[in-house]
Amino acid sequence: MNTSYSVTKNRWFSKIEQQMIWQKPKSHQTSAEEIRIAQEIKTNWDDPEMKINNILLEGDAGSGKTQLARALSADLQLPYTKVTCFADMDKTDVFGALLPVVSSDDELDHELLEAVYQTETLSEVLRLVAQHYSISQDQAKVRLAQLIERLTDDENIRPVQYKFYPSEIVRAMEKGYLLEIQEPTVIRDASVLVALNSALESNGLLNLPTGMISRHDDCVVVITTNRNYQGNRPLNESLRDRVQHAEKMDLPAIGVMIERAKSKTGFTDEDYLKVMAEIIRLLDETAKANAVKGVAGMRSYFYWINSLKQGQDPLESLYPKVLYKLTTDELELTILTDTLESSGLIAQLQQIKNQQKLNHVSGRKISQAEAEKRNITAESEEANLVAPTELENIDTNESSEKETVAEKKPEQNDKINFSEDQRTQKAAESQEAFISEEEKIGSAMSLADQAELDKNKRKELNKTTREILKETIHAKEGTITHRPKITTESIQEGKELTQAVLPEVDSLSRVINDILNKEESNEFSSGKYYGSRFNASHVAYGDLRNFVKKNPPNENPSLALAVRVDESGSMLRDGRIEQAKLAAIAVSLFAEAVKIPYMLYGDSADVSQREKTSLYSYKEFDDSYDFIAAKVATMKPRQNNRDGVVLKVMAEKLSRQTADTKVLLSISDGQPKALPDYTGEKAKKDIQQVLADYERKGILFLACAIGEDKEQIKELYGESNFVDISDLNQLSQQLLHLIARFI
Repeated sequence: MNTSYSVTKNRWFSKIEQQMIWQKPKSHQTSAEEIRIAQEIKTNWDDPEMKINNILLEGDAGSGKTQLARALSADLQLPYTKVTCFADMDKTDVFGALLPVVSSDDELDHELLEAVYQTETLSEVLRLVAQHYSISQDQAKVRLAQLIERLTDDENIRPVQYKFYPSEIVRAMEKGYLLEIQEPTVIRDASVLVALNSALESNGLLNLPTGMISRHDDCVVVITTNRNYQGNRPLNESLRDRVQHAEKMDLPAIGVMIERAKSKTGFTDEDYLKVMAEIIRLLDETAKANAVKGVAGMRSYFYWINSLKQGQDPLESLYPKVLYKLTTDELELTILTDTLESSGLIAQLQQIKNQQKLNHVSGRKISQAEAEKRNITAESEEANLVAPTELENIDTNESSEKETVAEKKPEQNDKINFSEDQRTQKAAESQEAFISEEEKIGSAMSLADQAELDKNKRKELNKTTREILKETIHAKEGTITHRPKITTESIQEGKELTQAVLPEVDSLSRVINDILNKEESNEFSSGKYYGSRFNASHVAYGDLRNFVKKNPPNENPSLALAVRVDESGSMLRDGRIEQAKLAAIAVSLFAEAVKIPYMLYGDSADVSQREKTSLYSYKEFDDSYDFIAAKVATMKPRQNNRDGVVLKVMAEKLSRQTADTKVLLSISDGQPKALPDYTGEKAKKDIQQVLADYERKGILFLACAIGEDKEQIKELYGESNFVDISDLNQLSQQLLHLIARFI
């Protein structure tokens, strides 16, 4: 331990006093205030005129006052003790009290008599006697009578004596300890503080009933008090004047807060630590400015960070760990939460949360023991953990015919035809993963039935769109939601597009479903302390984990996915719209195969004077997958693009899903641009407002850039929400693997 500031090198301490010297834990972070005070005390310790031994630490709760007082005990190598003041404190609490005792009381009934002196009723006395001697209530009456008889025995009168019981303040000053006096400003009787004045002199004397006690030369007094809290009074002027050094204790700098949190909690993610520290500071400042009496300090920060470390959502734990400690008044909570919203810190916290999901969606390494317990084979575990580009090579048991099909490239536009026998064989290999053309391309419905269904659906969708855009800059713009018109030509094109992506979809979906099926089929967990089944084979381990327990069902899907395809005129270049169609069909087939909630939209702008924005609903969350490939085949380059509208509508619908992770994926080749002035800063501000609003609701936005405006798209969505698709021919494959990592 660093004892460079020790002032007691030649002093002997008893074992108890040695234990009273505070030991700095590993989590302790030495502050600038600690070094400054310790240095001041050490430098002036031998100067009788300028000695510093009265310190005032004044600041908010949780600012580290008590921690600093304890740290000074370690630095100066002085035993630490403290006194916590209260409103009704009087002079006897400061100095001590004379209490009557009987000579035999010290040996027999000292503790009992002290308690009896403070009771007011006979029933309380009997309860104390029964508790003290561990006897019944009736026996207590007899024992009390014996006690009274002994105390009032006229035949053998024992002289009544008085014994002085010194306070902790007196003991510390007499023996030369570091004494912390906590919250003296709550004392109602001002004369009590005045009584301390003489003791705070460097050579102060305490006039006690037992005589004069002088202050030990090594005694250091640290007064810690809050500022302007309910019940606090101004510190007595004469007492304040006797303080030789005072510190204004505020929340430390952000960097110091982060380092202390790391040491205290062991949590090291600086992105989270920084924004959560900024939230604490902002709440502290806002509370003071609006006379909110609660405190947002380091304690709140530590416990909030610790809840995050334990897996709690920081946006949810913000309330019980921080906000409700400040106040539970609705008006004050509104002030605090509105300030957080307008600062953008909540949006930053949600972005970090989303980015963490993105960084960890590729899965986690598990031990062999856990893999065996969950019935996960090495092949399927590896399939979940390897890089996306390697997933296509995982299933080494596929037939040579399947490998041949998988080698075909989408751009070759080969018409891959599967016979009925081939489809039956592949379905037998993987019933969950393989999807026949009839299920994906066609439908039991007739085209007329589908057209009637879409007509009714369109009315409902336009009404919903108007409601969502009501409070936006697009409210008065002409926005119309369309449903695609299916033709025999689009059905044929859909078949061709499906055949091009089906091998990749089939391969990946079988891997994902294999993993999901094994996890879902494992309905029971072994090695539990209690459960519905007794596992006799585990008794030999001797750890009492001898039961098997049924696993609870997972009610919410892990992922809800919304995909937006830009249908602006520039998508005509370089075959972008064709690759976007392939990607949309691949994602649609994959979403159905692994049973995730899914929505697909396209959009354009300025199609006509009255139709400023056109939305194309290819699939809503509650739609079936009927004719999905044929619908996607109707996508085409149109006019301009007003991105904020489609993002707002889709994000709102996505936010209503119950999935654990909600991803909105935008496939676009350029910046937003629409008549008359939806471009530049106006469009950027609109889009980023949508992103901020819905990131707070848990939406993760991913922008897949496939054109020359990649840098501008990255700036719009943020670097952490940007995916650069350099090779258009790999668009479908990259999107499939990206989405698979979220499941």
